[in-house]
Amino acid sequence: MHVNNAYPQGKNRIQMRLMIIATLIIAIYAAILSIAPAIKYHAGSDRFIYSHWTGVFVWIAAFTFLHFQSSRLISHRDPFLLPTTALLSGLGLLTIWRLYPQLGQRQTIWLLLASILVFVGIKFPGFLAYLRRYKYLWLTLGLVLTVLTIFWGTNPAGIGPKLWLRIFNLHLQPSEPLKLLLIIFLAGFFTDRLTAVYGKFKTLLPTFILTGIALLLLLFQRDLGTASIFLLLYLMMLYVSRGKPWMIGLVPLLVILTGFVGYFFIDIVHVRIDTWLNPLSDPSGASYQIIQSLIGIAEGGVIGTGVGLGSPWLIPVSVSDFIFSAVAEELGFFGSSSIILLVIFLLYRGIKIAINTHNSFHRYLSLGIVFYFGIQSIMIIGGNIGLLPLTGVTLPFVSYGGSSLIVSFAAMIILLLISDEANIQEDAPQITQPRFVIMGNLLMIVLIIEIIITSLYSFWVRPSLLIRPENPRIALADQFTPRGKILDRENRIIITNKGEIGIYQRVSNHIPLYPILGYTNAMYGQTGIEASMSSYLRGYEGYPYSELLRYDLLYNQRPEGLDIRLTLDLQLQEKMDDLLADYLGAGIIMNADSGEILAMASHPFFDAANLEINWEALISDETAPLVNRATQGNYPPGTALSPFLMAYDYEFFRNNPDPNSLISGSVTDLNCAINPGQEINWQVLVANGCKFIQSQFSEGLENDALIVFYQELGFFSAPQLQLIVAEPPTAEAFSDDNDLLEGEGAFSITPLQMALAVSTLTNNGVLPGPRIVNAYQNPEGEWITLPKLAENTQALPIATLNQVIDLISDSNSYYWQGTSTTRDEDGQKVSWFIAGTTPAWQGQPISIVVVLEDQPAIFAEHIGHSLIEFLLVGESSHGDG
Repeated sequence: MHVNNAYPQGKNRIQMRLMIIATLIIAIYAAILSIAPAIKYHAGSDRFIYSHWTGVFVWIAAFTFLHFQSSRLISHRDPFLLPTTALLSGLGLLTIWRLYPQLGQRQTIWLLLASILVFVGIKFPGFLAYLRRYKYLWLTLGLVLTVLTIFWGTNPAGIGPKLWLRIFNLHLQPSEPLKLLLIIFLAGFFTDRLTAVYGKFKTLLPTFILTGIALLLLLFQRDLGTASIFLLLYLMMLYVSRGKPWMIGLVPLLVILTGFVGYFFIDIVHVRIDTWLNPLSDPSGASYQIIQSLIGIAEGGVIGTGVGLGSPWLIPVSVSDFIFSAVAEELGFFGSSSIILLVIFLLYRGIKIAINTHNSFHRYLSLGIVFYFGIQSIMIIGGNIGLLPLTGVTLPFVSYGGSSLIVSFAAMIILLLISDEANIQEDAPQITQPRFVIMGNLLMIVLIIEIIITSLYSFWVRPSLLIRPENPRIALADQFTPRGKILDRENRIIITNKGEIGIYQRVSNHIPLYPILGYTNAMYGQTGIEASMSSYLRGYEGYPYSELLRYDLLYNQRPEGLDIRLTLDLQLQEKMDDLLADYLGAGIIMNADSGEILAMASHPFFDAANLEINWEALISDETAPLVNRATQGNYPPGTALSPFLMAYDYEFFRNNPDPNSLISGSVTDLNCAINPGQEINWQVLVANGCKFIQSQFSEGLENDALIVFYQELGFFSAPQLQLIVAEPPTAEAFSDDNDLLEGEGAFSITPLQMALAVSTLTNNGVLPGPRIVNAYQNPEGEWITLPKLAENTQALPIATLNQVIDLISDSNSYYWQGTSTTRDEDGQKVSWFIAGTTPAWQGQPISIVVVLEDQPAIFAEHIGHSLIEFLLVGESSHGDG
């Protein structure tokens, strides 16, 4: 026992000051955690939480007691170990309380037990000699406990490898103490035998056998993470005990070999290595953990989302395997790098202890503990940041787990006692210092590299991670701050919010519009206009930067979302959806001059309010209700191309004003989608979808010229709109194909492309840039018009268009029409109805497109005529028939 003198008093003062700093940090953390719910919910003190203070008071009491006991009983100890341990365990404890209070209670109990263990070690420092004397017994006991898990093992989670023993309702993971027991065995063995000095294989044989048994047991349990730690510990301790230099070269070789064996023989290892090599391969499946971990780090950025204001519980196993990412989300790069720096400092103090001690057993023991802390920290942090495969190990002192915490504290008290040793054994064998200094520096360098990699996700690649569709925080934030409303052109509400802060939900006043408007969901991301206009609907666009910064710093939230106005007419939309009813298909009504979409329908549709309940049924439904057929459905146009072909070669039709002179057979030979009756003219042939028109081009067709013509109509380019549109076929694919003329086979277009092309015939050859989002309302209440994504272009010459319209329209009507019935490459029937207003119409030019699957053209025509009557004549004179 040491007497008090100036030197120990100095250490006591250092330790006390550091403990005060650690206590202040934990107390501030706990205080912020208490008021965080009130901040998040914009509420008062009734939202404060206090349950975690139980853990804080136990932590303060435990470490205050340990501080005074260590100052009194081991006054020559390293004064930095206890404060470093206290800060790491305190941060971990509060993170666990913040995420899962029930687990926080358990961790508090484990912390109390671990502190008692440390006190016993301080009280009876002589136990170190017993560790050396009975090293075989301790390791054998650890191996026996590990063997028992093969027969009576369990898993607290109910699934996964059964690596725990249940004793009096407590779960013990034998592989955790086995690490420390292996270190004790190797330290004692190398001290007793001086194996590295003599270098005889038979002298090393016991270490090979016992370490090999431990490795085999762990591999049998599929605990490859712990097995890797064992392997690395053994080789590193062998190397620093004057083993051959080539031994350290075995480290990467054996790690690769272990991974190779695990990859082919252990399923979970196979999945983890695949995920590590390609973390984006299955973001909603095997890669979900690592993707959410990286997104969590990115979400934290530099200073974090704020204590209690993030969503780290979205990261799987966030209190254990991924606690580093959980800390990074709420404390940012500052907090995560501080954790790593504390670990580095712990390793540095451990190496310093090894240098200062002259007891060979103590030296090996302290080095083994340093390697254990370093290797395990590198593995878990590396797994969290994608540097290494996931191993399922814990972060010492920080992660949830009683076994891990007890072992970490046991290792810490050993370091404390070794640092306190006073009797220097001058005759103890000396070990060349650089070897273990090099190994310690290597571990610290790897941890510094992990800081650098963490900074990449916190700074450089942060934006790309945050906008990934797998980031559920985007939709989750909408539960706390309402998104902007979606209105129609007359400011009628289509989508709004209900509920209150924390439980806001999107509700629709017209459910059939969901395939177009899309959804925002914490599990399944965002689609449609909800996705494309999310920056306005979530308030990121339209507010000054200072306002966004204020909300971010105070609440980790955004201001209330801004409303957007669509070009859709809700009354016209409702009529179209009523007419489409249970048909499979799509419809579009467009202002042919401005490109404004007045109505867009896709059937079948879905209800986003029940997305989680019906998701599996929706994604397996062969009718694809989640797809917006109006922009993503590719259909062969068939005879719906006839009006465009007449514009392509109007000279032929001007020279042949009467088609009867060209007809050699009966009316039935005209191959019409709808029976045209007895009176035949060009208008009748187009209106009824007769292939006779296309047959007139079968000879002498110049494919290259037709391709250029179709390109001008936009058939080979994707329209630019705030919606996902189907990838169009390339023009080169049809250089020698008659599909271009017949509109069949591989040639297909979307209803949106068809509506734009119809608009060129209706609006003097101008191909309009489509528009579905018109404006947003700024915070001052002013409507700001948004620019179109594509400008209008002159696609067809004006000269002949009026003559073509005269040829295909009825002089007694305000519109022209065309129909088609054809089959796609899968043999499914596809029917079109297209129509556009004529110059006789005094209002804005309108184009209409209806496409139906597995239905005759007469049904599409009926829907189209009903829409025309509703739109042009007026609802009062329209009947459902």
